[in-house]
Amino acid sequence: MESMEAATRRRLYEELGIGCTLEFLFKFQYHAQFDETGAEHELCSVFIGRCDAPVQVNRQEIHDWRWMSADVLQREISGLVDSCRYTPWFVLEWTRIWRDHRSAVLALTAR
Repeated sequence: MESMEAATRRRLYEELGIGCTLEFLFKFQYHAQFDETGAEHELCSVFIGRCDAPVQVNRQEIHDWRWMSADVLQREISGLVDSCRYTPWFVLEWTRIWRDHRSAVLALTAR
């Protein structure tokens, strides 16, 4: 059976064309209802890592993306007006990352 870290590294390469050493941060569970279209109820494992290679997006997996600094992302999420800009699980995940693991994120950007 493939470990969660190995699966995460595999998907990182399949979706973004990059590889790096990953550090496990935490797991969380969430439930989000999407009007009458359905719902998600998932257990998510959160990892961080740093890669200096160029991103090569797999358009079969990712519709759109952009790079931004952690500070810019925090400002966007803390001032969130457009609830459709980020998925509900990502807002929950980032809020906890910024609250509990900010120093680890900032240490990656300082290298």
